[in-house]
Amino acid sequence: MSRSICLLLLASAGGGLPAMRGADVVFRSDVSLVRVDAQVVDRDNRTITGLEANDFVLRESGEQRQIRNFASEEMPVDVLLLLDVSGSMGPHVARIASASDRALRVLRDEDRAAVMVFDRKTRLRLPFRSSKEDVRRELHAVMEDEMFNGGTDITGALLSAADYVRREARPQARHAIVILTDDETERERDEAAVNRALLRADAVLMALLAPYEPPGRAAPIPQAGGGGGPWGGNPWPGGGPMGGPGGGPLGGPLGGIILGRRGPYGGRRGGGGGPVIGSRTRSAGTAEIARRSGGDSMPVDNASAFEDTLARIRQRYALYFYLPEGAKPGEERTIELALASAALRKHPDAEVHYRQTYMAPTAQSEPATSSTSAPASSAPTARPSDQAQPAQPSQGGWRKLKPGEQP
Repeated sequence: MSRSICLLLLASAGGGLPAMRGADVVFRSDVSLVRVDAQVVDRDNRTITGLEANDFVLRESGEQRQIRNFASEEMPVDVLLLLDVSGSMGPHVARIASASDRALRVLRDEDRAAVMVFDRKTRLRLPFRSSKEDVRRELHAVMEDEMFNGGTDITGALLSAADYVRREARPQARHAIVILTDDETERERDEAAVNRALLRADAVLMALLAPYEPPGRAAPIPQAGGGGGPWGGNPWPGGGPMGGPGGGPLGGPLGGIILGRRGPYGGRRGGGGGPVIGSRTRSAGTAEIARRSGGDSMPVDNASAFEDTLARIRQRYALYFYLPEGAKPGEERTIELALASAALRKHPDAEVHYRQTYMAPTAQSEPATSSTSAPASSAPTARPSDQAQPAQPSQGGWRKLKPGEQP
């Protein structure tokens, strides 16, 4: 099969599949590819980058599978920012809005972001956009528009967010949800339902966790002026993760954050003692849900938490393997992913974060062309007689575009 034909098939596969470095592109149209997203961290929870396909061992249902394709930061990203705007969360949303100028620079031109907020109800504020300026502006607009005085339904918000990503995110992109919350919910938690929804959306959950403020003790939204807080001067000085001398708990010489006109904090320059909400709350299990999805969590009061979280999404690895024969459409199947012995010797304390289940592709009327790359000595070759089997992209699989359809 000529290289030109290979490249032509690659172009028809829906935007191009990332190839192993230095390998020839080879195709099979009689099978589907499954993608596994993974993050590797050291003992200090710092990401380990620069790994290659042969640094991993992948097993499906207990049987080792050859990694047919491998990519890291080349993949585009669709990330949904899910912000808790219930009572007491104003200062933390303000922190994210202030950090967005720098944090969004982590995303590339081909990446997209959306903004969704929730209290007892969930509201989409900005659909997926590639314009980082649109996203930054919307994050600041949240501070203008939201009341920050409601209760919280975190499980409902995560289910809505996963459903939106499933419907609107691009099949060829890596999917992620970044939630900012204090993990205190008034409604019943349902980790199993959220885990299933994230699986169907092929989305990893990354959590920015705020310290819980008991009712009546919520800190005011940051005021203008004042020195010391996380918005200005040396980062995060003074009394505690949200503290610093002068100007309120989040003050700083950058002039403060534009505050909500209608919020409970008393106008643009804020103040006040914060809202009072119901006291019967419980953990929604957000950190555990994030871990099961292959993601992680960190305190939002870390100086670079938002930026680091977006960087971690971009630094994840994508490993592809052939769907095993006999796999039933829509079936949930298990995988195991670990570092190979040589990689473990270099990184003895490393941990691999990934989702341990995947959903087998389901049939649809539009046939798909699956493709892979591997060294010529080990890869199966494509034959003109191969017939493409109907398949829906799963775990980031690849679908042939319809005429005139945009990727």
